[in-house]
Amino acid sequence: MRQILIVQSRPEDAVADAELEAMVRFGRLDEARIRRVRLDREQPALGSDGVGSGGVGASVVDLADIDAVLVGGGPANFSDEHGRPPGHAATVTWLTELATRVIRDDVPYLGACLGLGALVHALGDRMVRGIAESVAPVELSLVGEDWFTDGLPRAFTAFGGHKEGIAQAPEGATTLAVSAACVHMIRVGEHVVGTQFHPELDAEGLEQRIRVYRDHGYFSPAEVDDLVAAGRAAQVTHPQTILARFAERYGLTR
Repeated sequence: MRQILIVQSRPEDAVADAELEAMVRFGRLDEARIRRVRLDREQPALGSDGVGSGGVGASVVDLADIDAVLVGGGPANFSDEHGRPPGHAATVTWLTELATRVIRDDVPYLGACLGLGALVHALGDRMVRGIAESVAPVELSLVGEDWFTDGLPRAFTAFGGHKEGIAQAPEGATTLAVSAACVHMIRVGEHVVGTQFHPELDAEGLEQRIRVYRDHGYFSPAEVDDLVAAGRAAQVTHPQTILARFAERYGLTR
């Protein structure tokens, strides 16, 4: 059976589980085909010549067996080139190698936040520290035509939350959506897409992340209640449509 590879790097079990559940729910993913990789626990070898944790009995991810890849967000930052917390360096290295192979073979890929950073670095560019947005609703504008966004309004609301970003797409990528602060959606080749926003997030998921990450530097702890209220007041449906279209196009649904 061909697989749907879902890559996560959040060390908090409750948040990682909620992220996975939301991907499955909004994408109507076939759970029987999901292969879940949590990079906070392992970095499987990417084929016989890929990077990974290695060792006897180490698992292997062969993209030839994968119909599509979905990458969630996480605490690592590509712009933290010095003094990364333990484990983050391995996560960044693994994701960059994954993105390099995905781009090379044009494997269907939808990477959010950290997954966007992997594409940017695989293309030889860099995420920039300080191009940031709080864990909150963000207004996006479509700037390119693509089947992912066909029929969507030219402006819509999504949920963001990041400490790094890009002001323009790297060479080899097409910009599809932007906010006032940064690029929010790019496409590479025919089948590879990265988003700065989180297409799997709804208001409930946003509240969970606000409360769990209140002391992680994304916003002031004093803003928690206001951010939760803003998330619940926002109308955020179009990002989930993008996730659903991706899943339907590549036959990932149950």
